[in-house]
Amino acid sequence: MADQLDTLKRLQAIDGELFRLRKEEKEKPKELERAAAQVAAQEAAVKAAESKLTALQLTQKEKEGELQTREAQVKKLQGQLFQVKTNKEYSAMQHEIEALKADNSLLEEAILKTFDAVDQAAKARKAEQAKLAGQQEQLRRERERIERELSTIRAQIGKLELDRKTLTPDAPKASLAIYERILGIREGLAMVPLVNDSCGGCHRRLPPQVINQVYLKANLVTCESCSRILYFDEAHSKL
Repeated sequence: MADQLDTLKRLQAIDGELFRLRKEEKEKPKELERAAAQVAAQEAAVKAAESKLTALQLTQKEKEGELQTREAQVKKLQGQLFQVKTNKEYSAMQHEIEALKADNSLLEEAILKTFDAVDQAAKARKAEQAKLAGQQEQLRRERERIERELSTIRAQIGKLELDRKTLTPDAPKASLAIYERILGIREGLAMVPLVNDSCGGCHRRLPPQVINQVYLKANLVTCESCSRILYFDEAHSKL
C-alpha cells in the first residue's frame, strides 16, 4: 500500500498541475474577450462622436442655407424700395428690411457658434479615433501574448498527460478509480497530507483512529468530511 500511495501522490502532483493549467487555459480567452469588449465600447464612442459631428454639420448647412434665403429676401426688398409710391409703403418696407437684417444678424451669430461646435466635435472625434487606434493595437498585442501563453500551456499539458499515462499503470485499478472519482469532485485535489492531525484539504481535525490508520499505510484512508485521500508526510506533520 505504501508504494500505491507513493504512486498516487506522484499522480496528484501531475493532476494538480494539470488542473491549474487547464483552468488557466480556459481563462485566457476571457482575457481577450475583455480587451475586445473595450475596443467594441470605444468603437461605439467613435460612432457617437461621428454622429454628433454629422448632426452639427447638417445644422450648420441648414442655417447657412436659411441665411442665404434671408439675405436674398433683403436684397429683393431693397430692390423694391424704389418701386413704392408712398412714404408709408416705403417706411413699412424699410422696417421689414431692418427686421430681416436683425434676424440675419442673430442667425449669423448662431452659425458662428455652430462653427465652434463643429470644430470641437471634430476634435472630439479625432481624440476618440486615436483612442480606438490605441486600443486596437493593445488588443492585437494581447491576442499575440495570449496565443503565445496558450501555446506554452498546451505544450505543458501535453507533456503532463504523457507523464500521467506512463504512471497510471503502476496504480491498482481499484485505488486509481477511487482516486480519480475524488479528483473529479474536489477540483483536482484528491490527496492531502495530515497537517497537525487535521485534514490538509478541509482542515477538519481527525479522530485518533483515523490518524493511526494513515500512519500504518495499510489501506487508503479518506477524510470523513471532504472524502480526500489522506497520507502522512513528515514535512507537514508539525506545521
